[in-house]
Amino acid sequence: AVVSTQSTGAQELFSLTSAPVNLRLLGSVYAAEALILLNRSNEATNCLAPEFVGAIVNSANCQNKTDEDDASSTGSSPVPGKVPASQETSVQDVHNVITLNSVALYCMKRDLNRAKRILAQHLSTLNDGEIPAQATMLLVYIELRQGNTEAALSILKQQQINLPTLTT
Repeated sequence: AVVSTQSTGAQELFSLTSAPVNLRLLGSVYAAEALILLNRSNEATNCLAPEFVGAIVNSANCQNKTDEDDASSTGSSPVPGKVPASQETSVQDVHNVITLNSVALYCMKRDLNRAKRILAQHLSTLNDGEIPAQATMLLVYIELRQGNTEAALSILKQQQINLPTLTT
């Protein structure tokens, strides 16, 4: 039988609160990649949707708060699934990857306005020094595809990206 949405097994894996949030987020990236390779980009979009990713992160934050409360009241160690402070950066890194993959997916689907909106929203949450080069390149790509050459050049100048020189 053909499955029209993510398999029940994949949905069960995404809802596991005992798995660290960074691994659950990476799972959504891999699921989206697999769906893209199967020419199921609409389903891949669901795996990368901000609402879906936010639900994973929020469930982990709620779980972490509960675990901290339990640990402080009982003096016991935290429950598996809590993201240690050392992995907080990893969660942000994975969130960046998911967002950038989502933007790339919308670019592939030629929905440049949505791609640009998602990217702009994501960039607004980052400090200037934290903007990944991939985000800049996606923004330049979108501007070029929309015919905004001057805006693309301005972005490159603003981010001070050194483009490789071609030698012949």
